[in-house]
Amino acid sequence: MTKPKPHPELKFEKKNKKMQKIPSYACIQRRPIPHPPSASPYACAKVPKVVYVSTNTPFMSAAKRVQKLLKQAERRATSKIDLSSKASEKQKLASFTESTEELKKEEVFIKATGRAIEKAVSIGKWFEGKEEYAIRVNTGAVMVVDDIVEDESLKRNHESREKRGEAGENETVTPDVSKETPEGGDETPNSGQGKGRDRQEQLKPTTKKRKRRRNEAVDSDGELLESRTRWVNMVEIAVTLK
Repeated sequence: MTKPKPHPELKFEKKNKKMQKIPSYACIQRRPIPHPPSASPYACAKVPKVVYVSTNTPFMSAAKRVQKLLKQAERRATSKIDLSSKASEKQKLASFTESTEELKKEEVFIKATGRAIEKAVSIGKWFEGKEEYAIRVNTGAVMVVDDIVEDESLKRNHESREKRGEAGENETVTPDVSKETPEGGDETPNSGQGKGRDRQEQLKPTTKKRKRRRNEAVDSDGELLESRTRWVNMVEIAVTLK
């Protein structure tokens, strides 16, 4: 029974279709996903404001950071309103309308990948449930790099097993001619087909090994690659003040 998706409304493109397999004597070490440092809340409107969420990020801590960034955006927008006595009511109204439109354009982004997506969506829904906020959800994928770490002792055991297997495959078995060819030297009509099937059965293990090796994370010389790339799902939730 397949596990139900926590948020079936999110649509992701499946990109990891033909990933290179890791040999049994190696393991994967996942690198942290790099991202630029978070911008200051006091940076200008043109600087993207992003809150990165991981599985360990406290829910309310992330929500308060988003609120703080939006509060500063509101202050920047309202500071442009001309409330001086010299300005007419029409000018004041136009200035207020302009600042309101600018505020709607200044978004704070909540970003998460992989297992942290569920928490990011929960934070987004928390903002959606409040009257003063509006949210917009985008999905995508980012490419990440995994290190391939080799275990020397496991590799030696793997190589010795392969050598023993190859030695067993190379052993020739002398056929019993008396059983294959009836007396008189004429073969039966189906004897050729039987030999063909036997030959195919003998080649099957070798063919499977070759296919497996072609799909392994090794170079043309058979040396293990240092790293492997893959795609991880990503969600981006834009939060704005209404």
